[in-house]
Amino acid sequence: MKIQQHPRMKDIAIGDEVMCYRTNMYARVEEVFPAAVCVKVGMMCMVRGRLAFAQLPQLWRADDLENLSVCHYCGSRDELSIERGAGVPLRVCALCRSVVSPSREDEVTAKLPAH
Repeated sequence: MKIQQHPRMKDIAIGDEVMCYRTNMYARVEEVFPAAVCVKVGMMCMVRGRLAFAQLPQLWRADDLENLSVCHYCGSRDELSIERGAGVPLRVCALCRSVVSPSREDEVTAKLPAH
């Protein structure tokens, strides 16, 4: 039996940030598998009666993932910036940013009354 890689896993690498739709959490990838990733999620827990911080490994399925380390629109890894107002740290490359959002000059021109 041959193990096949899930289509969403082809662009995910160790160190990428991913979001899990099922839990609405995001974390950095520690290990990549054909149909899942291993991440470490920080959690507060009680150790000998004291509150402590621990990083617990979790396995997240490929079906539940969104890769946050690539452009949200085209999948590029070049010249990324964070898309503001999304709530989730989605990244957009320079080319897609110029297509998706109009320049400030265009916004000002559009608001001026026509003569």
